[in-house]
Amino acid sequence: MSIVSPLRHGQAITLIGSCFSDEIGRLLQANGFQVVVNPGGTIFHPLAISKLLRWALNDQFVPLRMYQRKDIFLSWDLSGSFYAMSEEAFLEKSKLLYEKLRTSLQKSSHLLLTFGTTWAYTLGADQKIVANCHKASKSYFDKSLTDLEELQTIWLSLIAQLQHFNPSLQVILTISPVRHLSDGLVENNRSKARLHLLVEELAKTSKCCYFEAFEIVTDQLRDYAFFKEDGAHPNQKAIRVVWAHFQQRFFEAKTITILEEWGSLQKSKAHQILYPESIEARQLQVTLQKQTADFFMKHPDFLDSTPA
Repeated sequence: MSIVSPLRHGQAITLIGSCFSDEIGRLLQANGFQVVVNPGGTIFHPLAISKLLRWALNDQFVPLRMYQRKDIFLSWDLSGSFYAMSEEAFLEKSKLLYEKLRTSLQKSSHLLLTFGTTWAYTLGADQKIVANCHKASKSYFDKSLTDLEELQTIWLSLIAQLQHFNPSLQVILTISPVRHLSDGLVENNRSKARLHLLVEELAKTSKCCYFEAFEIVTDQLRDYAFFKEDGAHPNQKAIRVVWAHFQQRFFEAKTITILEEWGSLQKSKAHQILYPESIEARQLQVTLQKQTADFFMKHPDFLDSTPA
């Protein structure tokens, strides 16, 4: 397995894929990293993710497949969170997405990919996979488990293409620990098994590695105390454990020290003041403002994501 270099403040990081990308992306952003997280929305299937990335690597913008649901304009190639209220607005928004994702891939030191499922929904009209069914009738789609060889062939080629586009790009592969219970327990496990075999092969390539978020949640934590009420999605307690492992795996001691300093500062800011009008409270606010200014002076690459 290849080893990737540590993540540092000041680097650009792109995160694409299933819910784990969203969760880690939010934590990276909250801790001062420059990130682009699922700009086209959450996407679960490796082939749908690959299609989006190949689209961004095209030298020329190509319109995405569009789907109109009543007065809402969506794309079969993106999440339902990406939409517009007219065809013209959707096209313009898609162009901005293309530019943002392409620029992010070009500048990023690391690309974190999270695969969620190998159950594919193929649109009958064009026989191409969709990233989201957008609540359309089941009759629109054919459902199937994607062949492992197809997944490996497409992704080995795509990683080579990504690293040709950005020779400095390093890839971190993860598998979502979220159980797709609607597919069925056996079907979910078969789907995840193919993802494991896929990332095993991809992690052999240069500047790629696998992060075991799936194993931490399903094997180390295991207990339902670490899951939300649906029994499928890890809760915040589990995410904190995974985040701690992620830091130990991909951050240098210097970066962890910076995050501890930032966390201590945020804890002080969050402390509830009983008498906010008091002289003591005003003095505390002045002290915290100075400490915050000193922190950013000391760590200029740390991005402030707190609300203004």
